[in-house]
Amino acid sequence: MGKGRPDPSSCPADVGAALAERCPCDGQKNHGQYVSCVVHFRNALRKADCLGVEERRSIARCAARSTCGKLDAVLCCTSTTGTCSDPTPGDGMATGVCSNDRALACDAAADCTETRARLARDEATCTQGGGTAAGQGSVCGACTTSTTTTSSTTTSTTVP
Repeated sequence: MGKGRPDPSSCPADVGAALAERCPCDGQKNHGQYVSCVVHFRNALRKADCLGVEERRSIARCAARSTCGKLDAVLCCTSTTGTCSDPTPGDGMATGVCSNDRALACDAAADCTETRARLARDEATCTQGGGTAAGQGSVCGACTTSTTTTSSTTTSTTVP
């Protein structure tokens, strides 16, 4: 069994953890080597019928959109706040919708905060662009937003 190639006879219970063990982000000489490792691992999992359609697509895409093997690169989080159409903001009842996500109920503009991740060359480039450096990894699982109102909580998490 070579590096990046799982035992095709067994499917890991936690694909993300198995991927991190097989292809560590900080254990690669360059970004191409990391992506190659991930793609080989994904292909072995696919051949063993361990992955659904969405996982097959997202694993390589998330690896390509990572800092792994990129010297000094960081994840950079930027936030934007939309407006809330709630006629009585702050009353504890989320009766409005967010301007930046019509599917999200809100009570105040703070409920309409969207946080996005991108790659930045280094921490200084991230902060100069108005972002906050968030370490290493993939944009797919970074900078998740938690929005809380009195009536509900929404948390978004993506695992590569």
